[in-house]
Amino acid sequence: MKKCFTFIMLTTLGFSSSVIAKTVATTSASKLNISVDDTNIKISRKKAKENAESKLSGDFGIWSNQYVEDVGDVVGNKHYGDFNIKYEASHGRSDDLTSKRFSFATRMNNEQKLMYSVKEAVYETKTPTSKFAFGRTTLDWSHTDREWSLGHINNRVNFDYFNPDEEGLVGGFYDKKFSNGMTIGVFASIFYVPEMNPGYEIDKDNGTVECKNPWCTAPSASTDIEGNETPIYYNVNYPEISDIAFKASTGLKLGKEFVFSEEKGKRITLNTDVYALKKPENNISVSAEIKYENKNKRIFVDATPQVFYHDIAGANIDLDFEALNLKLFASGISITPEENPEGGDLLYEYTGIKPRKIKEEYLSAGAVYATESIKIQAGYIARVSEFDKKNDILVAYPRWNQAFHLAVDKSFTRKFSVSLDYKYDMLTEDRLTMFNTNYRFGQSVLASAGVNIIGTDPDQESYWSDYENNDSVYTSLKYTF
Repeated sequence: MKKCFTFIMLTTLGFSSSVIAKTVATTSASKLNISVDDTNIKISRKKAKENAESKLSGDFGIWSNQYVEDVGDVVGNKHYGDFNIKYEASHGRSDDLTSKRFSFATRMNNEQKLMYSVKEAVYETKTPTSKFAFGRTTLDWSHTDREWSLGHINNRVNFDYFNPDEEGLVGGFYDKKFSNGMTIGVFASIFYVPEMNPGYEIDKDNGTVECKNPWCTAPSASTDIEGNETPIYYNVNYPEISDIAFKASTGLKLGKEFVFSEEKGKRITLNTDVYALKKPENNISVSAEIKYENKNKRIFVDATPQVFYHDIAGANIDLDFEALNLKLFASGISITPEENPEGGDLLYEYTGIKPRKIKEEYLSAGAVYATESIKIQAGYIARVSEFDKKNDILVAYPRWNQAFHLAVDKSFTRKFSVSLDYKYDMLTEDRLTMFNTNYRFGQSVLASAGVNIIGTDPDQESYWSDYENNDSVYTSLKYTF
């Protein structure tokens, strides 16, 4: 348990460590997965039958990015191995079903850096009008947060930032639908698990922080002081497990479903909802004290992980045309962080820095067209809150500002398929391009080839600037079971 907690703590130093390095250089030189659709369960007119079913599935495979010289030539981006497993078991009648689900993923790259994620581990009971779940599962309350991987509600798996995937929250989940179409969702928890990936390697004896994967940014190992290159020693004050793990979260969602057509195959439904959450941020922040040690001729950074709470509120609208295989949606989310960490600010004897929190607000909209052979998705997000990085180096860059998204998945045969996913931020000119081809050999072997490309504006900094060399031209081979 101690090793697991230490691993969690290593992941918290990323943003703040890079900020520390910049600040050192400056100061030294001067001296709740529950959707409305999931609860829209029709009551069968047939007699409910007892059933019991269990299923174990998963895959393992290898991925290689060594076919084009100098492409993606960064630490941990040459090759990796994946192993994923999922278990589902259910029993009961169709109108009173109990199920258990477990989903686990791991990845090890060429630097022997092991990442892992318990994406879901949940016990659930479901009736035609209600659902109760306990354990770890995703809270599907925000289109904006999910589609644009903002990571404010659910954790992200974060093996890579192209496809960060979602990781569930831990707690109790209740969802209820009434005969008039009203819905209510409740989330409550006393246990907090922060995002664990990507991780950092901290050498306590030597006071160094390093990266062994391409998605973390290690702080500087030294800085220039009056023309002399001066080493930086990092010390992390690990808190007690109980001080991090036992943090409460609460959330409430209210919704309403409108049905405009009940004809089978031609249903038209409109779902609306609003929600509010109070929970810890999914990433632990770091406050630090910085001082110069004359005796050791070094900069000493004393870093302390701290948990900040934030208030989240938002709304969603879905319009589903069953006959057209088309769904339209719009969503908004507001994130208001508390200015002070849980337990209060630290007192510093010398020079102290702490992460500054700002309010974030986003609006998004999109459409999804899906049939058995093709899926087309388009979307747009706009950050409507203010952001001025130039006047505050302690504020993290937003992941997206004013961006559109286009994705196409096409199956030409049962064996061959291709996909294209493109995102472009019109404010920062950041681009993410993912193209993938898949061919299945038999029932269990899947071969893939593709490219992942990050583009940024070289004349300005943004969220993606640190990862602009994380491109790949890859092939992979996967066995599924």
